[in-house]
Amino acid sequence: MMAKAKLVAAACLTLSLITAGCGGAPGDKATTNEGTPSGAGESQIELRMTWWGSQTRHELTTRALELFESKHPGIKIKAEYSGWDGYFDKLSTQVAGSNAPDLIQMDYAFLTDYAKRGALLDLTPYTTNGGLATTDIDPSMIAAGSIEDKLYAVALGVNAPGVVYNSTVFKELGIPDPGPDWTWDEFSAIAAKIGQEKGDGFVGMADNSGVFNIFEIMVRQHGHAMFEDGGLGATKEELTDWFTMWKELRPVQGITSPEATASLTNALETRPLAVGTAAMDFLWSNQITAFKNGMKNQDDDIRIQVIPHGKDEAKSGEYLKPSLFISGYGKTEHPDEVAMVIDFLVNDPEAAKILGSERGVPVNAKIRETLTDTLSETEKMIFGFIDTVSADASPIDPPYPQGFSEIDKSFKTLSEQIAFEQGTMEAAIDEFIAGANQILGKTK
Repeated sequence: MMAKAKLVAAACLTLSLITAGCGGAPGDKATTNEGTPSGAGESQIELRMTWWGSQTRHELTTRALELFESKHPGIKIKAEYSGWDGYFDKLSTQVAGSNAPDLIQMDYAFLTDYAKRGALLDLTPYTTNGGLATTDIDPSMIAAGSIEDKLYAVALGVNAPGVVYNSTVFKELGIPDPGPDWTWDEFSAIAAKIGQEKGDGFVGMADNSGVFNIFEIMVRQHGHAMFEDGGLGATKEELTDWFTMWKELRPVQGITSPEATASLTNALETRPLAVGTAAMDFLWSNQITAFKNGMKNQDDDIRIQVIPHGKDEAKSGEYLKPSLFISGYGKTEHPDEVAMVIDFLVNDPEAAKILGSERGVPVNAKIRETLTDTLSETEKMIFGFIDTVSADASPIDPPYPQGFSEIDKSFKTLSEQIAFEQGTMEAAIDEFIAGANQILGKTK
């Protein structure tokens, strides 16, 4: 596998301003970035593309695909979009049935799993035959989408996790905006203060105790990775500290109740912060535009800050991450056309102006330059946040191992068991650790 450790260093340098022939092997037909593959038939080709996201993402992506179709009238793209919840369950079923879409929006966490299943198209040949231009894409982003020296996914942007907060509510309660050096203790104190002083069902934030990648940041702050040596890297002590912090916030209305949390979804417009019943939430930086569009009170001042730091942390837990990938299905009947669409979404200036930074800060250097003068105030905030994270981030860990989907579900179950006080926290954590290591052992 190509090294991922260079991701932050390379990203810092470049971000400071701020998808053919049936049965043929990939690249058998000559392609160009602007035209239909030579030798393509007269009949129209239909590709299916799937992605998850907000209504904003659906609208922007649909417009970009319509632009592609206007430039390539021989290709029609059928959109299959949804929210995050259930997206990978459905995709897994489609892959098992050999009926997955030709173009797949992919997440870093699931990349290794799907690539090693043979579910993703090897795009490497297209990077040398002119079908997929990568010259202006940061090498670290190419590395991030590669498994064992084969390119399976192209990043559509770069982002970072953060705490999005309602500065209007903070000012109302006399709470200063958090700085980039704030801690988990300060976070907890703020969440509790908001819940206690606002009252009437208003809480500090949604209960995020079952969000695996946020817990991972706390683990990284201790100087090691979530997965190490073929097993679970997170310790029993770290899991206990994590769930204890959230447990202590429940009786003071610092977070949503277990009953309310169980009914939450990842649809941005339904999150407590968006509907006006909370003042904070954990989000990815590229989600802010859609989140602001879905806010009940459009006059509220929404801002973003880094994830709180750990006490005596060994290193920063923050990292820059390929926000989203676009991949081809390993069994697609039209690999050349799939590569064309991927190239278009990443490299076409007109498509870039439509898509903006909704999927993250663009990875193509020239595209970033074309967007600089047209950024909205929200996009400027996102670009600035990426700069802030870049200054202190540590390298991203390798993609999660095979079996992660099962472990992620187990982690959510663990959080629910603790929240509803189903047995002891210690027994639930012991069961989770044993189960996670058993899952990882099966995939070795």
